[in-house]
Amino acid sequence: MSRVIVPQDRLLAPSLDPVAAKLVAAGHEVWRPPQSLAPATWADELARADVVVLTPRTRFGTAEIEAAACLKGIVFPTIGVEALDFAAADAAGLAVGNGATNEAIESMAEANVMLMAALLLDLPGKSRALSRTGWRDGTVRARMMRGRTIGFIGFGRIARATLVRLANWNVRAIFFDPYVGRDAASHDGAIPAADLAALLRVSDIVNILVDLTAETHGMIGAAELAMMRRDAYLVNTARGAVVDEVALATALREGAIAGAALDAFAAEPLAPDSALRRLDNVILTPHNIGHTLELQESFIPATCENVVRIARGDPPLYFKNPQVLPKWRVRLARLKA
Repeated sequence: MSRVIVPQDRLLAPSLDPVAAKLVAAGHEVWRPPQSLAPATWADELARADVVVLTPRTRFGTAEIEAAACLKGIVFPTIGVEALDFAAADAAGLAVGNGATNEAIESMAEANVMLMAALLLDLPGKSRALSRTGWRDGTVRARMMRGRTIGFIGFGRIARATLVRLANWNVRAIFFDPYVGRDAASHDGAIPAADLAALLRVSDIVNILVDLTAETHGMIGAAELAMMRRDAYLVNTARGAVVDEVALATALREGAIAGAALDAFAAEPLAPDSALRRLDNVILTPHNIGHTLELQESFIPATCENVVRIARGDPPLYFKNPQVLPKWRVRLARLKA
């Protein structure tokens, strides 16, 4: 049977522990690094592994890939795969599976709608008024969702699932995604923006839903925030480093935009002295806004299936880098030989 590494990650233990148990029960040899989330310390076990399970906290780069001479592929239980050097993985012909289950997509979509409504309906301000003064003061800042323009930066599965859930809110949706065909996307009820600037200038809410890549790193900075309307909101449930947090804190403090909801940060956990923590017009959550029991439970069979498929030489159920398939076949043939 195959040799699989499953790390011990406290934040993902409810998914990883059952995954390890199920793989062992199926006859696979599973090694769990003792308290170490640094693959560079996995030494001989890494050299012997057929499949490695990674988490957002297990950094895996060129050195680790080169050390894993027998490796067929990599599996993440989560949607996010930023811990992996993807260019190095593609160059080595490694298949990568992740946890892009329906439950994960739909949980994030529900969370996005919740954050949009909370910002427009001034949930932070109303909650703060009760805690600070004991009751309301008669000031009304909330606005209806009806008639608002929602701008999606990135128009993949989560954005489309979010749009489905906005169907009865009577909103207008636009998107910017250079990797999505303009004609095909228009059928989902969203209109493609001419460019990012066009989206930023007209949106009441800007929803960031892109992977973190060299292209998207810091794509929302001071110049982009200045393009937004003063009464507009920013929602980021994707990756923190997509946004320049210093520029965002300044924009929020000076009223350049009305507010923001952030579930991801450039450095996590968010530093106790972060300027974002001192603002009244921001909702902050610890990178778990879409975490549900259903999502967590869906990761277990998906991770097991991805591991088993890669181990026997079949593409993973959720194939993050399908473009590597020809090169992966060559790698498998070499390993078999």
